[in-house]
Amino acid sequence: MRYPEKLSILNRTFNIVKDYAEEFPTELTSEKHNDKAFSANEIIYHLLEVEELWQRRIHQLLHEEKPQFQQINPDVLAIEHHYNERDYFEGIMEWQKSREETLELITSLSDEDISRIGVHSRYGEMNVYRILDIMADHDLQHLRQMERTLILVKK
Repeated sequence: MRYPEKLSILNRTFNIVKDYAEEFPTELTSEKHNDKAFSANEIIYHLLEVEELWQRRIHQLLHEEKPQFQQINPDVLAIEHHYNERDYFEGIMEWQKSREETLELITSLSDEDISRIGVHSRYGEMNVYRILDIMADHDLQHLRQMERTLILVKK
């Protein structure tokens, strides 16, 4: 396996967020501390949606000559896809399955595949290594968001 440290980090950040999410008080998973904030439920479904988005982007790297990645609007997606109305624990399970698929996809890549470059509207040029860094950071960013959410909805 190539680049095991990056895969290990990605697996670790997932497990940290998943463990925290599973312990989140069930009665508070849909609660928001203001209109703009995400609930824990919305955070989980956002993580799932972004996981699937990165998978599609990796496939673009593999199959397009000069892939271009556009930034998404998570607030719009949360409303359009009714994140807060969906089952919280099902979302966690779906995200876990999707992360496993991501790890399988990445471990199947050749050195040439990993080196392919795409351009993101926010992050600029990126290859699979950069994608893995962004994904791990994204996990932890939303862990902190869930922690803040819990504190604020309990007040």
